[in-house]
Amino acid sequence: MISLYLQIALVALIAGTLDTVAGFGGALLLLPVLVLIAGPLDAVLLAAIIPLGWNIPRLILLRGAVDWRSAGLFALGVLPGALVGGHILATIDPDTLRTAIGALLILFGAYYVLRLYLELPEPRGLGATIFPVIGLVAGAVGSVVGAGDGQIAAGALGGAGMSLRDISATGGAIGGISSVSRLISYAASGLLHEGLIIPGAIGVAAACAGTFLGIRFSGRSRDSTLELLIGSALVLAGIRMVL
Repeated sequence: MISLYLQIALVALIAGTLDTVAGFGGALLLLPVLVLIAGPLDAVLLAAIIPLGWNIPRLILLRGAVDWRSAGLFALGVLPGALVGGHILATIDPDTLRTAIGALLILFGAYYVLRLYLELPEPRGLGATIFPVIGLVAGAVGSVVGAGDGQIAAGALGGAGMSLRDISATGGAIGGISSVSRLISYAASGLLHEGLIIPGAIGVAAACAGTFLGIRFSGRSRDSTLELLIGSALVLAGIRMVL
């Protein structure tokens, strides 16, 4: 059991650091390791808890840059989306869930690699009025497979013309809202259990420490090598889970 807690602390520390430095991928990096050490269902549940460790500090530090109107519009869709996703999660068998998580990792990992070399289409000119719809999709996806909601939200905020700093700050608020919504959904579906308390608390503390560690490096320009490594790692982890 101690070994399990140490593994969760280590992966949460690394995920919190890399998410802060690279600006993406923390929950995606968490998922494959959590699946290996806790199983696919508990991995998804813990992936709703642990990211609070980097979303809350980011929200506090960048609170002046948060667009609360946009975060609120996302929340209108995230909560019902999460409730739907939690209901779906309660009906999925472990093998199907594992395959779905693997497919998600491959999709986003390939995107992060390909965008380094190709001009991929990105949303442009989005209005805030569509945020509840995007939030609905993001909430459902995040609740079912444990990640992806942050990337969907960040893409929409970028499409609305926000700066990277504002996306990071507002994304932290949306990430916190998403985590809380998912936990409400999981509780309503009877998925939460006492065994998540200790590993969840350890993960949050380690992720928080990783965030403050990553802040020391986050002022630097984004390193394409780091993006390539993260994207490649996600693709490989996804392939291993699907096969």
